[in-house]
Amino acid sequence: MISPLSLANVLTLFVAFFCLWTMSPQARGGVVRLWRLAVPAAFATVVALMLLSSMFGATMQQDAEWVIALLLGGVIGRTRGWTLPVEIDQMLGLARLPRALDGLLVAAGVVALAFVDFTSSALEEALVAPVHIAAGSAFCAGFLACRALAIIVRATRAPHVELRDATRG
Repeated sequence: MISPLSLANVLTLFVAFFCLWTMSPQARGGVVRLWRLAVPAAFATVVALMLLSSMFGATMQQDAEWVIALLLGGVIGRTRGWTLPVEIDQMLGLARLPRALDGLLVAAGVVALAFVDFTSSALEEALVAPVHIAAGSAFCAGFLACRALAIIVRATRAPHVELRDATRG
């Protein structure tokens, strides 16, 4: 069963686009503030929760699929966050990230899943089972959140490196 198009579908799509938009500076590489690493993950989490809440009559098996996808994405994201070569300016709370497409591809996945949900609601016919859409978004949210968390945790242990704040010019 699929719900008809509503404001929730539109907002979910907008939040997914914000996830992609806020991830693009990290994908280009360069210096970013540490707290900004968590912003795309927060948007992806909102999308995952919105898509989870849109499932009608969810069973324990479907909930388990969502949780397993979240955990799997988290493990892969944590691994990626620990293996990325980063430099940390502990005094200014900055991180220099390498140019990497992993986060951007996962954020694009969030947009794609939100778009499939939006299209399914507009057509009032499920293009992909809502449980799989929700699980896919949970995987993406887990990846982005644990990737950001791993980098932020590494920042507390990394040696200090002088970085220039890109936001101040």
